[in-house]
Amino acid sequence: YIPNTLTHDRADSVELAYQGGVGIGRFQSLLADFKQPLNETIKDFHNIRWRFEQWDATIAADPVGRVKEVQTEIGWIESRRQQMLAFWSKVESGEIPMRVTHNDTKISNILFDDKGEVLCVIDLDTIMPSFIFSDFGDFLRSAANTGKEDDADLNNVQFNMEIFKA
Repeated sequence: YIPNTLTHDRADSVELAYQGGVGIGRFQSLLADFKQPLNETIKDFHNIRWRFEQWDATIAADPVGRVKEVQTEIGWIESRRQQMLAFWSKVESGEIPMRVTHNDTKISNILFDDKGEVLCVIDLDTIMPSFIFSDFGDFLRSAANTGKEDDADLNNVQFNMEIFKA
């Protein structure tokens, strides 16, 4: 069952956002003590050190000639590089543990009953070891976005705080 309020990957009501959070929370809770090894479905998907290697190579190559136009954005990311790499060092040391995560926590990947309550999380092809806050952040990125996930009109893209609170 897909609630009538679901038009795409965002949560169009506070109740739907809350129930989506229940679904993702239940998924995380049920797998919290899962200790079996998992394959990395998308190799290095959350590996910040590797992502910076890609970033540096792309900036150096400037394949579509936009580097000069986006210096402000590049500077914003570069100003956070050391903080992100310090985080990744904690991952590498095991201080921040990896768990079973979904990695595609959109509201459309949760199955609801006819009362709008969560039955289960679906679309399990991206399950792999990662961080619980990645699932949380991905859910917020999609559910609280007022625009479509691939919206070309950035005027449509805002962050809905009521959805976040739910």
